[in-house]
Amino acid sequence: MPSLWNNEDHAAIVARINRLTPQHQRTWGKMATSQVLAHLADGLRMALGDIPTKPLGGFLSTALGRYLVIHKLPWPKGKAQAPPEAFTTSPCSWEEDRAALLQLVERFAAAQGKPLAPHSANFGVMKPHDWDVLMYRHLDHHLTQFGV
Repeated sequence: MPSLWNNEDHAAIVARINRLTPQHQRTWGKMATSQVLAHLADGLRMALGDIPTKPLGGFLSTALGRYLVIHKLPWPKGKAQAPPEAFTTSPCSWEEDRAALLQLVERFAAAQGKPLAPHSANFGVMKPHDWDVLMYRHLDHHLTQFGV
């Protein structure tokens, strides 16, 4: 499984973020490119513990649900419901938002072996490997949404 803690996968994600422009059009969903930068940054902030979350409970927060969704199943296009904390930050300027996202990607990559947030709103108790795979897949999912 690709990982932000793998140098090649990390470099590929950074390159894709750098290729994303405000002119890219989404292929599914409702977010504009400016909104997706803030949303991706908030996902990383939640993983790093900067934005506290409240566990929502339900099947996704069970060991089986967490494992299947984070590690195995394909993600639906435009159907998943993110927790409200994933939309905490309002977009500012394109360059500031992209710089903030890139800085958070670097912080997350440097956090390998360090404590991360103990739980996710959707997925409950999280191990560092779960966060790593989830953050890579989340970034990949939305960059794919915009064709990069």
